[in-house]
Amino acid sequence: MKRRVGGLETEFGLLAVTADGRQALEPEAAARELFRPVVAWGRSSNVFLTNAGRLYLDVGSHPEYATAECDDPWDIVAQERAGERELHALVHEANARLKSDGRDARIHLFKNNADSQGNSFGSHENYLVERKGEFTRLPALLLPFLITRQIVTGAGGVLDGEGGPVFGFSLRADHMWETVSSATTRARPIINTRDEPHGDPSRYRRLHVISGDSTMSEVSTWLRFAMTFAVLRFIEDGHAFADFELADPISDIRRIARDLTASEPLQLKNGGVSTALSIQRAYFSALERTYDDLDPRMMDTWDRGLRALETGNFSLVNRELDWAIKHELFTTVADRRGLALNAPEIQRLELAYHDIDPDRGVFYALERRGLATSVLSDERIEAARRVGPATTRAHLRSRVLTLAREKGIDVAVDWTTVRPNTPGALPITLLDPFEVENPEIDRLLDSLDEYSSAPAELKGLQ
Repeated sequence: MKRRVGGLETEFGLLAVTADGRQALEPEAAARELFRPVVAWGRSSNVFLTNAGRLYLDVGSHPEYATAECDDPWDIVAQERAGERELHALVHEANARLKSDGRDARIHLFKNNADSQGNSFGSHENYLVERKGEFTRLPALLLPFLITRQIVTGAGGVLDGEGGPVFGFSLRADHMWETVSSATTRARPIINTRDEPHGDPSRYRRLHVISGDSTMSEVSTWLRFAMTFAVLRFIEDGHAFADFELADPISDIRRIARDLTASEPLQLKNGGVSTALSIQRAYFSALERTYDDLDPRMMDTWDRGLRALETGNFSLVNRELDWAIKHELFTTVADRRGLALNAPEIQRLELAYHDIDPDRGVFYALERRGLATSVLSDERIEAARRVGPATTRAHLRSRVLTLAREKGIDVAVDWTTVRPNTPGALPITLLDPFEVENPEIDRLLDSLDEYSSAPAELKGLQ
């Protein structure tokens, strides 16, 4: 499949503190405060926005945002940044209410991967894959790539090592317990196999990857999807990578996270030995030999990420890839202040790096100083807050939601259906993720005025 759709679900850490840093609200209360306007607008804490993405409170009262389906990795990034801004707007509004009420409480949202209490926040990737062929063969081919991919696209962070704290590629790695499972929370696998295609089940499946890190850098997020799109294409085209199936994948994902050289020997199931760096270089080289139409920026950034590790010259990517940006930031601060990597100051810096408030978040401060690369224009991100991607089914969902909210008409939507929320109205089913024109949708848009009006509050949020 040369063209495929993907999407990203991001779980956000939530904290409400007093001016002196004490907990001000329990997570459930903070989440209710945050989502108060959403519930007033959508009469639910689970809504679709006019950009065709989904905003909701997930299990554990943490906010989550799912991008619309996109066939361009940069659209995924734009949609994700749009979701950040929607949530930040809710934070800003909630904090204004709390201040007006005279309450000593301020809400913060973090796009982080783990906290000091042992909680992990997911960054779940979704990929459309063909149902033809044997889905069960995908893990053996894909798992070595996914397990080692962190050396390029990991968020970075401080981990417990055998001799003390170490800077590593991924905090999320320690929270993976199985390679493949139909569960997501209890087992927390690298690949979730629940058969929920969100499309024509006779043609497609959804590959659900939950081992990735939430990254602040646009380049890191984009590269994760661009690389995986290319690897999936290679597999579906019938090509075979070298046999890198790992003998102990769950142990290895943790070991790799702690090996900033990416050169520690890994035992293969076939009896051989390799390294995370060699495995990633082999995937890269196989793609380079096979295709001449791959995104040159993807290949260049991936290659530089590997060369940074091969040479120890992290400056090759320390403005683009989160792990390298954070490594420079953390080691510089620790050296200047004489701190250990597990010092409370570094722990606070970890959290501040992932704060989505553009005025308070450390990553955005680095962007403004030119120490982190910004790719997408403000105009593109703001457009992604309003409308869905033009090249997928999300375009149709976005059109319906936009007009319905302009007219104050209530509609019920999910990933594959659209229906006016009126007794007797029949749903329109959209099973083709690539569909951008639909006569039933056109007729619905032409006849929306015939449906009963919803409360004026429905026009509130984007």
